[in-house]
Amino acid sequence: MAMLIHMFGFLFGTMPYPLLEFFINCLARLFIRIPSRRRRILLSNLAHAFPDWSKEELIKSGRLAAARMFEMGFFSISYCYLSKSKRRQSLGITPEMERKLSLLRNSNNSVLFLLPHVCLFETLATSPSFRPQGGRSLGAIYRPNRNLSVDRSINQSREAMGIKIFSRNVGLLKAKKHLSSGNWLVLLFDQNAGDQGVLSLFFDRMISYTNLPSLLCSNTGATPVFVFPRRRSFFRAELELEEIAFESCDEIPIKAHQILEEIIRKDRFGLPEWLWGHGKWKVHARPEKRFRWSVKRNHLMAERKIPRKTNFWIRIPNWLGDVIMCLPLITALARARPDVSLTLVAKEEFIPLLKLLKVGHDYLSLPKKKGLAYYIEFWKKCNFLPECYLLFTNSIRGDLESILSGSDQRFGLLLPKRSRPILSHFYSADNLTEHELCTLHQTRLWEKMLNHFGMVEKISSGNLITNKSSVNPCKIGIIPGSSNDPSKRWALHNWISLIKQILAEHGEFEIFLYGSRDDNLISAPIIEKVNSSKIFNLTGKTSLCDFASELKSCSLLIGNDSGGMHLANSLSIPVIFLYGPTNPLITGPFYDSAKSILQPVGCPPSGGYSISDISVDEVLAETRKQISSILH
Repeated sequence: MAMLIHMFGFLFGTMPYPLLEFFINCLARLFIRIPSRRRRILLSNLAHAFPDWSKEELIKSGRLAAARMFEMGFFSISYCYLSKSKRRQSLGITPEMERKLSLLRNSNNSVLFLLPHVCLFETLATSPSFRPQGGRSLGAIYRPNRNLSVDRSINQSREAMGIKIFSRNVGLLKAKKHLSSGNWLVLLFDQNAGDQGVLSLFFDRMISYTNLPSLLCSNTGATPVFVFPRRRSFFRAELELEEIAFESCDEIPIKAHQILEEIIRKDRFGLPEWLWGHGKWKVHARPEKRFRWSVKRNHLMAERKIPRKTNFWIRIPNWLGDVIMCLPLITALARARPDVSLTLVAKEEFIPLLKLLKVGHDYLSLPKKKGLAYYIEFWKKCNFLPECYLLFTNSIRGDLESILSGSDQRFGLLLPKRSRPILSHFYSADNLTEHELCTLHQTRLWEKMLNHFGMVEKISSGNLITNKSSVNPCKIGIIPGSSNDPSKRWALHNWISLIKQILAEHGEFEIFLYGSRDDNLISAPIIEKVNSSKIFNLTGKTSLCDFASELKSCSLLIGNDSGGMHLANSLSIPVIFLYGPTNPLITGPFYDSAKSILQPVGCPPSGGYSISDISVDEVLAETRKQISSILH
């Protein structure tokens, strides 16, 4: 590998600039056309920084940024093979900048240069003019490359130019000593510092930056200077210097970021020479702490001022009941990560309801197509790179969607005897006992999953909407169907008998039937057999939002285990759930409003009996209790 690097370095270093530039531009055009994770990061970063740009503007700046990225790599491996005249010309210094350099040299004070990661940052190493002189030397702190051959080759080039290099991993004490001796030291200040860094904002998005500049200046008294080799043409930059004014050393890296942001914003293409393709905004990224907010080094603005610019995508379940049961987790996650915007990926019909319930910050509707066309359309919808993809689904389709999103981190729940190889990380339910698996509510199981990935925020069982001003005390809703499982449906003749007895005992009451369009197979015969002006059939006639409004006007809802019943429970409507084969311990009503669960006589709490074994008298007795409570 090292031999190949030197070979290509020699080739690029001796190639005519116009030919090399043409080759790099061709690579950039190819890069921006071919889907890849790096391309997605680059375009996503640009789109977040410049939300008003059109797609054409993003692609154009992205192509320029890709070209500068290749130019940076090519320059780094070839500059030691450039002729002396080309090396000397690689960094232009105006008379004004030369005066600033002279002042820094004559001050005899050590200088810490804060350098942004721009494509020709290595020109500081090639230029003989950018040196302290007077027996002092220029040093640089570098982050080791993961590829040892590449790392060794680049460092050999730097040392050949007379630069003293210090590794971030093992050389910081030597770098401090170098700076304390009155020398100059260059530091790339704008790289992601991970969990060990200090949190702040850059383009209104959370970043983690190194406090190393603050420590070095505080311990050595060095003068902090923002240094910027602005690209003027291929392999040629012009030096710009700005001494950083500060009151406290802690401000130095913040001030440097502010200067850099101003430079980027002033550039009509967003300063494509800056490395847009790196994970600058990758904060709190360790999987075990992904859903936790932790502030380092006592520095950050008040939480209320933090813009939600980090993007997580959440795959919502496909059934209404499961959707309602996962909403407390989403609400808790929004509190746990005040810097994160939660994009809810859901069926199109669920999105208006999610907006009505004020859950989530953005929404992405799933395609309606089938087969391969479904995945192609979904991939086209993934314009921006989510930093995390959380799944409340357990299907292969949802897992495939997560990988098409481009996210490196794809979190989900692994149930016993299941396999989810597409996920990058999962919480395994194998850690639970058999008793826990049979008794733990689905919402609590999901809570364990989020806790596994760092969330410490407590979830709430409080109702999503508590306003009861629209309740009609004489309106009872009934959901006689269950679209996803016929075995959960109470018998048709039982519903007819129950409704007739309710109307006979309470003539002032009205009965409204609800459900999906398919449930009309049950609702229509009920209407026909009851034959009363006090019963109304709204089955399949309402959108989910209209359905929610209807439910809020009911004083009581009776029904099988179904999504509509869970929705009513979340809206603080008293409910009577009829359970047979399904397990109410796992899928029972979660929210705090009044609720009754009826099961067949002798049925274990975990279910398993036929719902037909629940008698009309049992349901009627419970209904009388609820009506008595309503009327009094």
